[in-house]
Amino acid sequence: MKTSNPRVRPLPFLTPSRLRLALWAAGLAVLPATAAESNPALKALFDQAAYWHEKAHDELAKDALQKVLMVEANNPEALYLMSLYAMQGGDKAAAAQWRQKLSAASPGDPRLNALDNASAVQAIPPTQLATARQLAARGAVGQALEAYRTLFSGSTPPESLADEYYLTMAGDQTLLPQAIDGLKARVNARPTDSAARLALGKAMTYQAATRRDGISLLAGLSEKSTDAAAAQRQALLWLTPQPEDRPLYEAYQQQHPNDSGVMAYFQKNVGGAAKGEGFTALNSGNTGDAQAKFASVLATNPDDADALAGLGYIAQRNGNFAKAEEYLSRAAQQGGPEGEKWRTQAQDAHFYAALAEAKKAVTAGDTDRALALSAPLTAEAGDKGTAAALFRADLLRRTGDLPGAAQLYRALLTRNSEDNDAKTGLYYVLRQQGDTAGADAVLQTLPAALRPRAQPAGVNVDPLRREAAEAVQANNPQRALLLLQQAQEKQPDNVWVTLDKARILTKLGDSAQAQALMAPAAEPNAPASATYAAALFASENGNWPQTDTLLARIPARSRTAAMRELAGRANFNRQMAAANAYLQSGNVTAAANTLHALAQTPPASPADSGALAKGLLSAGDTHGAVALVHQSMQQGVKGNAGDYADQISVLNAAGLSSEADAWLSNPAIQAGSSPQQISALRTGFVINEADQLREQGQNAAAYDKLIVALQNDPQNRDLMLAMARLYQSGNMNKEAGQVYDYLLTRDTPTQDARAGAVDVALAENDIPRARQLMGGFTGPRTPQRLLQAARVAEAQGDHDQALALLRSAKGKMIGLAGADGSGSPSIAGLALADNPFINRTTRGNRPTTASAYGSVLPWQQSDATLNGGQIPGAPVSPLLARQSATLKQVDAMLDDLQEQHATWAQGGLSIRGRDGESGLSQLTEAKAPMTFSAEPFDSARVSFTATPVSLSAGSSSATGNARFGQGALAQAQSAKETVAAAATAAGLDIASYSSLAKLQTAAAAGYIANCGTNATSAQCAAYTTITGADPTTYSAPASGNQNASGVELALAVSGDHYKADIGSTPLGQDLNSLVGGVQWSPKLGDFTTLTMTAERRAVTDSLLSYVGTEDTYSGKKWGQVTKNGGSLNLSYDNGDAGFYAGVGYYSYLGNHVASNQSIETNAGLYVRPYRLDDRELKTGVNVGYMDFSKNLSYFSYGQGGYFSPQNYVSVAFPVEYTQKMDDWDLKLNASVGYQSYSKDKSAYFPDDPALQSQLESLVAAGYGTEAYYGGSSENGIGWNLGAAGNYHLNRNMIVGGKVGYDTFGDYNESRAELYFRYLLDRK
Repeated sequence: MKTSNPRVRPLPFLTPSRLRLALWAAGLAVLPATAAESNPALKALFDQAAYWHEKAHDELAKDALQKVLMVEANNPEALYLMSLYAMQGGDKAAAAQWRQKLSAASPGDPRLNALDNASAVQAIPPTQLATARQLAARGAVGQALEAYRTLFSGSTPPESLADEYYLTMAGDQTLLPQAIDGLKARVNARPTDSAARLALGKAMTYQAATRRDGISLLAGLSEKSTDAAAAQRQALLWLTPQPEDRPLYEAYQQQHPNDSGVMAYFQKNVGGAAKGEGFTALNSGNTGDAQAKFASVLATNPDDADALAGLGYIAQRNGNFAKAEEYLSRAAQQGGPEGEKWRTQAQDAHFYAALAEAKKAVTAGDTDRALALSAPLTAEAGDKGTAAALFRADLLRRTGDLPGAAQLYRALLTRNSEDNDAKTGLYYVLRQQGDTAGADAVLQTLPAALRPRAQPAGVNVDPLRREAAEAVQANNPQRALLLLQQAQEKQPDNVWVTLDKARILTKLGDSAQAQALMAPAAEPNAPASATYAAALFASENGNWPQTDTLLARIPARSRTAAMRELAGRANFNRQMAAANAYLQSGNVTAAANTLHALAQTPPASPADSGALAKGLLSAGDTHGAVALVHQSMQQGVKGNAGDYADQISVLNAAGLSSEADAWLSNPAIQAGSSPQQISALRTGFVINEADQLREQGQNAAAYDKLIVALQNDPQNRDLMLAMARLYQSGNMNKEAGQVYDYLLTRDTPTQDARAGAVDVALAENDIPRARQLMGGFTGPRTPQRLLQAARVAEAQGDHDQALALLRSAKGKMIGLAGADGSGSPSIAGLALADNPFINRTTRGNRPTTASAYGSVLPWQQSDATLNGGQIPGAPVSPLLARQSATLKQVDAMLDDLQEQHATWAQGGLSIRGRDGESGLSQLTEAKAPMTFSAEPFDSARVSFTATPVSLSAGSSSATGNARFGQGALAQAQSAKETVAAAATAAGLDIASYSSLAKLQTAAAAGYIANCGTNATSAQCAAYTTITGADPTTYSAPASGNQNASGVELALAVSGDHYKADIGSTPLGQDLNSLVGGVQWSPKLGDFTTLTMTAERRAVTDSLLSYVGTEDTYSGKKWGQVTKNGGSLNLSYDNGDAGFYAGVGYYSYLGNHVASNQSIETNAGLYVRPYRLDDRELKTGVNVGYMDFSKNLSYFSYGQGGYFSPQNYVSVAFPVEYTQKMDDWDLKLNASVGYQSYSKDKSAYFPDDPALQSQLESLVAAGYGTEAYYGGSSENGIGWNLGAAGNYHLNRNMIVGGKVGYDTFGDYNESRAELYFRYLLDRK
């Protein structure tokens, strides 16, 4: 049964008969209703025609239609079909005759359009159409669409091909929405067009979002269309069914009662999401929600195996083994890959249900029933049979059937001669029978440690001890202590009673009293049994050296098997302690060597096996850790859930949570563990899952997981730490700090709460508190702790200490001796130098594979994907991941600090080019800045820069000369002087004429009157000069090549929150000026900064505005504009998102340039949708506004030559991507937006009223063209692109560069820069 979603769908169009039917259906579907719908006789004839036409017997089809025409001569449908069939038969003349009859009988009938469409299709070469359809059938959607469009010369298909065209388009997921829209438009225009509705229904089923609507549409067509029914069936199998989808499947089942596969698919797969949520809730310990989810699935499908098994597991956890057996048996009956597992679990549940029922009968006093129920249970194999036999034997002893009890105990010993429980039971039976010799013989076979328990000192206190153990299980430690006190009063020297009390006191947190109770047992002269008890107590508290010391007092010949086992555990755990110390210090290699040696002979204890596996996982050997866990679990259940805690955590960390949950659901584990133990392990599941969600950025989902678990266990320290980590990830430092502060008094052994509190204090810039918290750390100074101390030292401004701590952290991680954090590692009496390749990516020349063949063959698993024993697809070892992250942070911070505080020199070259009018707005700028920078004072960097500058604007054209300097005035004066000389020669007084036009009129009259016979005279030539005078033809003086060069000087000082600089515009020019500024950026909160700036800067829009120039006509210099003022900017950035808003006011001043003022505002917001430690993507929106009081954008004398619009508004959408990888730091940015501005009318000489008045007079007299630049406005789309990068050639040399391009309308600017920076005294 095919259930996969479609990708490319071949179309069922190829055979001639199907083509004819498709054309007929396509045409018929769009036609209006006819009398045939109400006349059964006509309908029958039309049905006959359709039948014979489908069978390719058009002659019989036409006979049926002729009969219709005999009854109704002008029946439009019959006329239409006669024309259509004739056309398809190739009889074009007959087709035209029948079409003419239809036109006469029913003018404007839509069937006429249908015939025209069919005719157009007939005109298409069959081979070309077949090619398009073959391409579609092969799934080559793009090529098929191109072939279709070639056939009908456009993107709108003809009527007869529209459905197949859009269905072909639907085969491409990217074009599917367009195809659906096209088909919807067809259906809306032709509601009765069943072919279009069928095509739309099919297309809608191709995507999950519209699949259900498509199924509903197909359901309405499927009764009359097998094609629709087939599409409906396939879509139902594509669907991921939910309970509410049942009507869709039932509707199909009613229409197709013999097709049971679709309903079977629904019943098998319905509720998949609900089952997943159910098992998630079950794993989290939320059995109530889990039960509700599984019940909802069973309400839809009572035989869902997974849901039945889930309810079985819930019943097991609740101790209802009978119900568990019922559910698991039903699940097993459904078969499937899990069927055998469920059958085995059902059998286990049946056994424990029966045993529980027998115990219940004992409690009720019905011992006969208990004996009857337990009898068949003893036949079970393994631990189950042993448990039943021990229960039954003890019951026989209590009821007085001592022979029967003895027989059962001996049978158990026959199976397992080392069964100490059976020996103890037999001992008591023999004593009750009076067989002292036999009892003593049995007693001698018991380990010495168990004999006091078996040999009562006058009184048997074991019942009291058992009651106490039951009280502990019931979470009633006070009652347990009371019962043990009674036992101790009866047997004051019973060290096992004392041990029981010490264990309870330890769990209650009263370790001091517990130690005091066990102190006598640990004295040198204590008996062997007491010494052994003291050793057990020490081992349970993790004090393995003391355990070893105590056991050493017991002579080897006197040691029992249990004592020897404990000695082995002590030796094992001492080595484990050494391995853990290596791991804590960052020496993973030494730890791995120790752990692998221990793994050669794995311990028998599940707790020790788990500790070893956990160590291997931390050392990076996930494969070895999981293999060890599997080996331990294959030996059967040998403890309670707590004993398997570390093994469970290893499976979870390796991504094998299903295995971990299955082991916890094992009935033997459930029966032998307290609810608290099970709950604690399931809490670990929740924390792991929440941490994974947090690391994936799904903070809301992580919070939901944690809050449910916290509600059930509000004082759980690990849950609270996980919640604090979540708050930190969400930049909620205040909330995280509250949690950490609460946990400081009950911190973990690794002081996680204190470490988190330090991070919060640093984030809030509370340096004194961070320093105070750092002083409270105890234990070894791990690399993580040294890194944290370095961050605190740097925050205090102690850069040298920060560097020393970072070097110590680095040394610890790579195994250097002396890297204890008190100073840098040393060699031969001197401090060790930094790795000169710290910024280099180096790779060893290792073989590409460890395969003995030299390459990976098909039956081998590639070792290219394996890393340090990692299981493919499994998460990286938590410790290795943490170590790797720490090493990366240490290296990054070392580099940042050294580059931040080093003395360096930098040289570079930058080129900037602005398109524009040559000699005016065009600019080519080349700079070669050279900088020397050092930190002579604490946290203050001083930099000196000398920058040679070369500027070129080219030379202006003839028309451009008039707009340069006083060129317009020179041009007008030249025109007037020429005309005045001609007027004198012509004998005219120019002063008598107020304008050139009037003078030209007088000259024209003089020419007519005086030059009829002698047109070549000087006077006539003067008349001609005057009448032909055109001010635009007179040239202004050339501006000459606009070039400049010089050297800029700048001195700057900067700190964490301030910077100031002073410098000059290029020296060596006739015009130069001082520039500089100050800036202060105080922090207003964790993420908020206020920036205040006051500055005087050169305006570098053009050569004129930057350095000024000289007017070739007057010899005067003007330009060199400076921007003087200040701004205020408020910004917020929490790492995930930010915003900013600012306002500035500036005065623009220049040499012989009109003064100007501007106001600027800017605001924006941005988000980082993608952010990792070494890369991020930032995008947002920016809105800007700028307004100048004057438009001084031009290049005549007094203008500024800089962009100075009025009411400038821009809306831009910037995107920025940054990444650090190996030796590279990269940055890409782009922005696109809308800009709009206007320019006011502006005088040619805005700073010289006399010149402006003179020019205006000349223009008014007609000797000049204009005295003002006209106003204008512009709007449109602008965009820019940029890229920048740094590359670390070695630890002291960095090469970097950047390029950029900015454009709007006619404005274009390109930038490129390359620089080298050398660190002179890298610390």
